[in-house]
Amino acid sequence: MDKPKILYISSVLPDTSCGARIAIYRHFVLRDDFHIAIASYDLKNEHIKDQFSIKRRKLGEILYKTRFARYYYNFIFISNWYLMPKGLVNYVKAFDPDVIMTVPDNLHSGFALQLAELLNKPLVADYQDLFPLSLFFPQYCKPYNWVRKFLMKKYHKLNASADKVLYTSEGMFDFFGRSRNGKVLYPIGHAIPQIESALETNDNGKFTILYAGNCYGSYGEMLLRLAKEIMESENLRLKIFPAGNDWSKDDISLMANAGIYQSFLPFEELKKELQKADAFLTVMSFKEEEKPFVQTSFTTKWLDYAPYGKPIFVWAPKYSSASIFAEKHRCGFVCDINDAKLVMGSFQKALKDRSLVRLFGENAQKVSDTILNAENIHSILKDTIKELTA
Repeated sequence: MDKPKILYISSVLPDTSCGARIAIYRHFVLRDDFHIAIASYDLKNEHIKDQFSIKRRKLGEILYKTRFARYYYNFIFISNWYLMPKGLVNYVKAFDPDVIMTVPDNLHSGFALQLAELLNKPLVADYQDLFPLSLFFPQYCKPYNWVRKFLMKKYHKLNASADKVLYTSEGMFDFFGRSRNGKVLYPIGHAIPQIESALETNDNGKFTILYAGNCYGSYGEMLLRLAKEIMESENLRLKIFPAGNDWSKDDISLMANAGIYQSFLPFEELKKELQKADAFLTVMSFKEEEKPFVQTSFTTKWLDYAPYGKPIFVWAPKYSSASIFAEKHRCGFVCDINDAKLVMGSFQKALKDRSLVRLFGENAQKVSDTILNAENIHSILKDTIKELTA
């Protein structure tokens, strides 16, 4: 039987540069269940053979590198819901997909909806983040407030129009009203063999807590505050493996000299560090303006941390998806305090309770084997596509 043909259109491309992209990479590159074609802006992707690079308009090429860049971006955030790039329709007609799929973002979602309606193709929307509300974008490509509201209305329109809708968390599912044609599709992790967990001190009697992920915005602020507290600790050590940061050069130098700030590592190399660590850390913002984002976003760190059967510290508000997941499955210590010194103290206290550490580690491994099992998650996507192509 021929593999289903999917036209995938989004800025969340299948590569290994960040958590959201790694999830798509694991579905579409590491597994060979679909015939994929990608359409995206400035596409440079060596993993997928069939691809269409959407070019900026000539005016955009001029404005892109000027102080008018933000005006230009906001213009295309709106116009891309009504206009189609030159050549894209012909490319999609020639590819003749069975399904059009998008991870909604600020640039491509309008194209996906227009293509599905124009060519009468079923549409799948996979909501991984509320990009219009994200504070992680550089200033030159942030939506203005009124454009943000416009984009969120379009997100709801896309949600209502899509034939199937996937949501990255229960919080995202709730946000969109738990539609009948929707289901939760957690980010997919890497297949990792069962690993025996052992909590032991190392490096001069210190417990090592590992964080791997972005150090931008409020996440970066939180990590820096915690790092400065742990620098002085006699029994804790923090190791940060960043996927980009906005720290000052002085802060990076300070933390690198303290052995806290490490170099970015590809996942295959990072696995060795994950195995050596005693505990893991994930953080989510306490800022009120980021509340919808942390309620709906699902941190991909769960996928990479959980198989190791070690305690996971969740420094995040109670309403965050990370805290709710940790408490529901009893697989992580939740620190709902926006105070780095108190958080460090809660880490120290928690690590003394060996029975609870063991329980949370075991539960993390159980979650990894069931709810977050890579093959189980991939089968949800396969079944969704199968329903549309049967």
